[in-house]
Amino acid sequence: MSENTLAFLLTTVERFEANSLPVRVFGGWAEELWQIIQPRVHTDIDFLYPAATFEDLDRYIARTNEFQEIQSKRFSHKRAILYQQVMIEFLLVQRSNGIYFTDFFSGQFHLEWPADLFWHRINISGHDLQIASKQALILYRQHHKQVEQAYLEFLIATDNSEMKDVSLHD
Repeated sequence: MSENTLAFLLTTVERFEANSLPVRVFGGWAEELWQIIQPRVHTDIDFLYPAATFEDLDRYIARTNEFQEIQSKRFSHKRAILYQQVMIEFLLVQRSNGIYFTDFFSGQFHLEWPADLFWHRINISGHDLQIASKQALILYRQHHKQVEQAYLEFLIATDNSEMKDVSLHD
């Protein structure tokens, strides 16, 4: 079992990138690295996953014994796994006509990301880390209530009442 430390984050990023799976640090780790929040214990790792689909990531997860997919967090826009007892969530970021976007819960909510979403890199102990922009982090926080509402609408539309207890990740 690993602790969700900066060293774990760095080696996890390297692992995905070595397998041609682009990940960009997002969520709490990105907020900490940008110094938006104070350093703290992290319960998970959030990645943005820039791709048209999850097809490559799904194949990689399926063939990797060390990962356990969290089926209750499998949505059109999200995948989640346990890796060394740390939850890792992947948020799909697609691109059309030069605009990055995420369609949450099968299109229940459409979020267009700022143009600078993937422009930022930081170097930590010799590791080149790609990180979501500050603007993107702020935008996501501003729209989190709409994402939660989209989840509820998705449950109603698909009659997934058994999933109503699954918490959304901030």
